[in-house]
Amino acid sequence: MVCGPSLMAEKEQGFRKMLEKSIVENIRIEHPVVLKGQYETAYSLLQDALDTGITPCLVGPPGVGKSLLARKVAEDTARSFHEVFFDENVTPSRLIGSFDPALVVRSGRNISSFEPGPLIRAMVEGGLFVAHELNRATEFCQNSLIAPLEERHYHLFPLGMVKAQESFAFVATQNPIETAGTYRLSRVLVDRIGCWIRLTYPTKETELLILKENTPAFSLPVSALDKIYEIVKATRENPVLEIPASPRSGIYLTRLVNKYLDRFETEDAAIKFFAPAVLAKEMKVRGEEGKTVSKVVDEIIKKVLG
Repeated sequence: MVCGPSLMAEKEQGFRKMLEKSIVENIRIEHPVVLKGQYETAYSLLQDALDTGITPCLVGPPGVGKSLLARKVAEDTARSFHEVFFDENVTPSRLIGSFDPALVVRSGRNISSFEPGPLIRAMVEGGLFVAHELNRATEFCQNSLIAPLEERHYHLFPLGMVKAQESFAFVATQNPIETAGTYRLSRVLVDRIGCWIRLTYPTKETELLILKENTPAFSLPVSALDKIYEIVKATRENPVLEIPASPRSGIYLTRLVNKYLDRFETEDAAIKFFAPAVLAKEMKVRGEEGKTVSKVVDEIIKKVLG
């Protein structure tokens, strides 16, 4: 069946109304933030650094909550939230913005033809800009951040100097330098980051609380939760794995087992069924002969569950 022009227009109008309702002005955190242990300390350091105009950097392995902490600071301080996930393909124009060629032809290079990027938006609005995985940015892209970090302005040719609002804040996150695909930050950029906040995998007490708080209608017995944690922890202690399971993987596994436990005869059977699919998504072996992620996960599950 082929839709006529009027029906297509009606569908498009309906979609735009749905889109308008879906757009929210301010960032809202979807999942609870557990401010215990290292996270309480990191959150306090983040706020203290931003209050004194110092640029902080959260350093830690993937999935330990770096982005979530930055989002919470933005929400708690009523700042607009802007972010970019860096890799070798991100260019300065992705951060700063660019002139729309069609509008330039009509009216020239002026404010009306300029499409601001997330960094300029954060500076003008006095918002929080988060540079995710900053050490995946090329040096060319890193250099475009120097003026906003130090002088809190950016020279936008031919418009002039864009000066950041007083509440503008910049937060960087990065993975450990030994992680594959990372670059070393330039010395000039490092000198402008004044507070380095390091996160590791949380303690058992904190991680169990994270699993519970991020599982809707949590109803698992303590024994099942302990087994899930022990499996996740075992991936971090396994020397074969370059990238182990993160707390995020533990959350996904807990949610699945929590919701579908009644399908299985035992909690062990439920964990065995879901664990390989959840854990294998992010783990990476170091390349030892004969070892694969699937084999390592299978060995860990057998070791923990028997």
